[in-house]
Amino acid sequence: MTPRWQGWAALRPGVLCYGGRIGATGRHAHRAAQLLTGEGLVLRGADGRDHAVRAALIPANAPHTIVRGTADGLLALVDPARIGQPGGGEAAPGSAAAWRLGPDVPVTGDLDTLTALVDALTGHVPPRPPHPALAGAERAVRRMLPGRVRLSDVARAVHLSESRLSHLFTAEFGLPFRPYVLWARLDGVWSSLAAGATLTEAAHAAGFADAAHLSRVVRRMMGNAPSTMTAGVRWLS
Repeated sequence: MTPRWQGWAALRPGVLCYGGRIGATGRHAHRAAQLLTGEGLVLRGADGRDHAVRAALIPANAPHTIVRGTADGLLALVDPARIGQPGGGEAAPGSAAAWRLGPDVPVTGDLDTLTALVDALTGHVPPRPPHPALAGAERAVRRMLPGRVRLSDVARAVHLSESRLSHLFTAEFGLPFRPYVLWARLDGVWSSLAAGATLTEAAHAAGFADAAHLSRVVRRMMGNAPSTMTAGVRWLS
């Protein structure tokens, strides 16, 4: 039986860390790159084929499914600015086989193990600098949250046309503007949960209409309801 989510979680700059039981998910994609380790994991990529893995690095915005979880594993959602894309070798595009990491990667451990692993995988990859206006656009989005964030307001703040800024978000981040803003709101949700808020409180603090709205977004972008993924989680400082 696929285990349910139960374990610890912590926020570090640019990384959401988790260790413990990892459950199955529906098909989803998110802005973050995802590091995933554990015995018995089975992943499915956009090609629909299942692959058993011990450790995988899933690129940002790549549709995937955790078909079978693990009783003890590690997971990190990493800001793509920190990480390069894993090589695909002979695997077909969108295949989970392209995301496998080598056999020397530890598949269990504590927060120190996971942060060291993220650093080892990302520290040697110089991030590709985005278009200069996007840094300002990201700051503008953060300032506007948790309120309404309009493309027109952000474009005005960085002195670009709406069409040009919209193109840059898709070209540089691989994500259109509106999904990017939703992901930024989710960052706020994780921060609130780590501070001890309830799901309802976290939803309101991040600018979601209510907990049901948050649940719909998390299902689409994470493959599970937020209650499924957070009910058994102990947040570390």
